[in-house]
Amino acid sequence: MPTHKSQLHRLMRIAALLKENRYPNSETLILEFQRIAQEEGLNIECGKKTILRDMKTLKNEYNCPLAFDRARNGYYLKHHGWDFVVPALLDENEMLAAVIGARIAEEIFPSPLKNKIRNAVDYLLQNNNPDFLDTANMDGLNILSGLYANLEPQIFQTLFQGWQTNHCVKIAYADWQGEVTERTIEPHTLVFFNNSWYTKGFCHLKNQARTFALQRIKSAELLNGTFEPDRSIISSVNTDDFLGFEKIENVKLHASNCALDRLRAAPLHSQQEIHADGTVDIPAVSKEVLFPFILSQEGNVKLLEPPELKSELKEKLKKMLENC
Repeated sequence: MPTHKSQLHRLMRIAALLKENRYPNSETLILEFQRIAQEEGLNIECGKKTILRDMKTLKNEYNCPLAFDRARNGYYLKHHGWDFVVPALLDENEMLAAVIGARIAEEIFPSPLKNKIRNAVDYLLQNNNPDFLDTANMDGLNILSGLYANLEPQIFQTLFQGWQTNHCVKIAYADWQGEVTERTIEPHTLVFFNNSWYTKGFCHLKNQARTFALQRIKSAELLNGTFEPDRSIISSVNTDDFLGFEKIENVKLHASNCALDRLRAAPLHSQQEIHADGTVDIPAVSKEVLFPFILSQEGNVKLLEPPELKSELKEKLKKMLENC
């Protein structure tokens, strides 16, 4: 078996060309490998003798049904049932992305999915030895904003499979008052938002798009019925309007510097405008988002407009003081 990464890269490229019925030969492969070396930075340039050795390796060591077509002046597969199975070959950047992805998955995905991701990366590490692992202490890479709610692994797996394969799911769902209803839903999306998992899709009971918090799902059963992904539902998942709260338009605030830093890091709306005098114009925001933000800033944010929203905030503050 080949031991050099450059040879594995060449064999993988040759196998892909053969699968695509491109009829590669020594001359075209020399040019292809030169192009790859220039555009992708892979050191796989070689001469005719090396390519002939690669062809022999494919045939003898990987049982490639290789043949040469003189009329087309190129190699081809005598049948397409052959698979070129080799360990995944990744560069430093790709391995870094995989390792970081696994660390994030461990924090935000419940079992068993996070275990599958971790196992996949561990397999990659068995066949790739990136230099960054010699110095990087991966225990120092922390994701503090993770999954807080305890999700039943089987429920998450069922919703994940429904989303992945476009199958409807029958769920028992508890609303915020604890009332449980049975519904058939189409899980068009899976969303990790504010340290919790949601699915937004079409609810057959309500005959409209709805958002469901996965921690409120008491049971889930994958159904035989399928659905076509709805682009309008998928595109509606954004930070401005994900949970579907009623929005108050044209909100104006005044904030101190520390509160402005918070607003820059976590905007209340993607199109908010921060002015030099510390005022902030917010096109639309829900009270469920705005009020907790103002309270968390401990007097460093002043609500300026609209007047009726100011009055409602004052009433809530009075009620809070009465309960102290």
